[in-house]
Amino acid sequence: MTKVYDTTDLDPLATFERHVFHRDQFAHYLRWTHVLREAKIGDKVVDFGCGRGNLLEVLYRNRFKPGWYVGMDIREKTIASNIERFAGITGFPVRFLAQDLIEPTYDLTALRADKVCSFEVLEHVGKQNVDQFLANFKRCGRDGATYYLSTPNYDPQVGAADNHTYDSGDGRGVQPQEWGHAELGVRIDDAGFKVVAKYGTFASQKDYKKHLTPAQAEVFKQLHAYYDANLVSNIMAPIVDASLARNCLWVLQ
Repeated sequence: MTKVYDTTDLDPLATFERHVFHRDQFAHYLRWTHVLREAKIGDKVVDFGCGRGNLLEVLYRNRFKPGWYVGMDIREKTIASNIERFAGITGFPVRFLAQDLIEPTYDLTALRADKVCSFEVLEHVGKQNVDQFLANFKRCGRDGATYYLSTPNYDPQVGAADNHTYDSGDGRGVQPQEWGHAELGVRIDDAGFKVVAKYGTFASQKDYKKHLTPAQAEVFKQLHAYYDANLVSNIMAPIVDASLARNCLWVLQ
């Protein structure tokens, strides 16, 4: 069956250049810097659904030196642009591959990466493909590798983002392609992953405020007195239970 994907993505840099500062855009940068924080010099990094190669740029501009970096994305024009854009990187090997993440032609098991990242991709490949996506994601890493997977926590009362609501070709027609937190947790477990940690990347006050401890409520009060609500959303998200966040970063092995 022909698989239909949504191939849109967000460009935080373009948004920030217009001085529009939104929690979703902040979350992109903070995911990349989390990997920067966690990675060790010499780690081999796979970016599974790399988009414009922003993770690579964060690593490179902050003088981190991986063993190598491999970025994969289905969009051939995006990959060609990345190859040209990052041609001047020196100090470690960089490779970009145009690959369908559900039906790759490249032998993923040959990569044996230390860190495998997939940020805001799962919701773009169709819900029926989650098991194959996770299996291919897993194949990219060596034994003991760490995997970073972020995707929205679907809330039926809020609905999915417009670009996460599409016909994935599975016969259901136009439907939300986001996953509920517990629902995805079951599929992650079935794929053979161990959940090491879970972090909200941004969260809505209406979802978590009533669950705050007195200490957390005081932190919220002090942050909210100064920061814009968008930044408070990012800062509070990893403090509260990840299931209460609008988006979750799963750390897996």
